[in-house]
Amino acid sequence: MDLFSCLETLCASPSAGGIPVASKAAENLLREYAGEVRTDSLGNVFGIRRGNGDNLPMVMLEAHIDEVGFLVTSVDDEGFVRVAPCGGVDRRTLSACEITFWADNPIHGVFCSIPPHLSSEDKDKLPEITDMAVDVGLPAEQARELLPAGTRGTFRSELRRLAGSRISGKALDDRAGVAAVLLCLLINPGKELACDIAAVFAVQEELGCRGAQTAAFSLHPDAAIAVDVSFALTPDADPVKCGRLGNGPMIGFAPGLDNEWTGTLVDVARACELPFQHEVMGGDTGTDADAIASAQTGVRTALLSIPLRYMHTPVETVDLRDVENTGRLMAEWLLSRYGKVQKEGRSK
Repeated sequence: MDLFSCLETLCASPSAGGIPVASKAAENLLREYAGEVRTDSLGNVFGIRRGNGDNLPMVMLEAHIDEVGFLVTSVDDEGFVRVAPCGGVDRRTLSACEITFWADNPIHGVFCSIPPHLSSEDKDKLPEITDMAVDVGLPAEQARELLPAGTRGTFRSELRRLAGSRISGKALDDRAGVAAVLLCLLINPGKELACDIAAVFAVQEELGCRGAQTAAFSLHPDAAIAVDVSFALTPDADPVKCGRLGNGPMIGFAPGLDNEWTGTLVDVARACELPFQHEVMGGDTGTDADAIASAQTGVRTALLSIPLRYMHTPVETVDLRDVENTGRLMAEWLLSRYGKVQKEGRSK
């Protein structure tokens, strides 16, 4: 698998506020690695790969497919478009930022930026997103016709290579996790495993982990690994709270995560000489892992996070080596736990 090409396809496909394009792209990629592929009414994508045997335990590998974005609220008399955030958009980065509205035909725009010569005494005050405007270059009447209230928008940003193995662009939260799950399926064909694998690309994580909750309820898996991104060190961040780009996946430790499952990920990483980092959280993880772990009667859940800089901006940045090592760690973990065909049936 060419990871960059895979991520280029995924990141170019919008998925904010219910846009199904990214789900469809993920579904098409997943068909290469899973025998049963379907999408539910919410938009979650499921790929089921059967193991060697009948009545086997099911392991859920999950990453969310949605991204932060915007909803059109109105168009003023000058043709400027007003928007509301869809998810936790970082408003500090929006001035002069490019955006695409996914109307019948895509419409590009830019967030308005006041020149410093015209700034008032409050120039350092950060406006709310609902007080900002987007210039799409259209008169008011035409803008209202083409961009009715509720039209979805996403950052306009192409995935690009930086130096070495670093890449940057929009929606790497969490298309990087999606790519890691796909890589795991590619590395491990699954026929020799004594488990069924359910790859799930969940929607609406940015709105409250809704997709993962319904997906886990539907599947009722025996175990799960959620794959997301987490904070990578930047000059203005606390090193204690951050991972490092290029140092491998961050293995999560939290009260709601399964301690034994987490420990086996550490053991496998060490045995296979795969780089990894610790991420310790005293409460909820803020990821789909929380929703999965508490589904139905509970699911033994572990969390892997790919270090990422500049979260929820058009220039999210990851290291391809971390994406690859996350996929490899999951594949090796599956082999270590389910590599021998067992006679026991699925646990209840």
